[in-house]
Amino acid sequence: MNSIDLVRAFAPILHFHPEESVHCCFPSDAEKIYELYHENWEEFEVTKTPKTLDELTPCYYEIWTSQRMTQIRYWFWYNYNDFPGTHFGVGDHLGDWEHVEVRLYNSSQMQDAIWLLSNHLSARAASMTKTMPSFNVETPICGGTHLHVWVALGSHANYPSPQSTPRCYMKIFCDRIQDKGEIWYTERMLKKLDETNFREFTGRWGDEKAPRSPMNEYNNRWRNAPE
Repeated sequence: MNSIDLVRAFAPILHFHPEESVHCCFPSDAEKIYELYHENWEEFEVTKTPKTLDELTPCYYEIWTSQRMTQIRYWFWYNYNDFPGTHFGVGDHLGDWEHVEVRLYNSSQMQDAIWLLSNHLSARAASMTKTMPSFNVETPICGGTHLHVWVALGSHANYPSPQSTPRCYMKIFCDRIQDKGEIWYTERMLKKLDETNFREFTGRWGDEKAPRSPMNEYNNRWRNAPE
């Protein structure tokens, strides 16, 4: 299987919380935001939009290959991160880059894969057969080769199951994940990071609390876990 076929085959399926449209926002086109604000990010202000899911929203990707492993990372851009239940802006910030990574060891078979899902400043792991140090590896739920991913309300942290134990802030405010919301099939609009208008930008997408660019060294290929 060639690279682009692999990217399509393993593109994740995202499940949103049924209240996402009320609470915050769905993914949007990062290139449009970059075009509008990259010369002056101070003009980028709070916008909890879009309120509807557009299935043709771009899902950006990057891919690395070596003799031992192929890595594919899928990136999603949200205009805002709104952690539910908190007060005084705790956990909230402009911009929100999230991702799902798949590592394929020596083959393109699902039993040789491990998925790493961005989850606040760390990641959640899922695999049928693989283990990984420092991770509680969960069993993936797949549609063919596509991993199903549950997106937390407002914070957009990713989970491999609606029954996953949610991340909590201060042991009080917890991510909320739930079935029966909108579903995004990311394979329908894939775009390589190297072909975007922000391919050379390494700064923050907003103010000092906003996320670093996918092109920043912070988001290097080993961000989720070393090889």
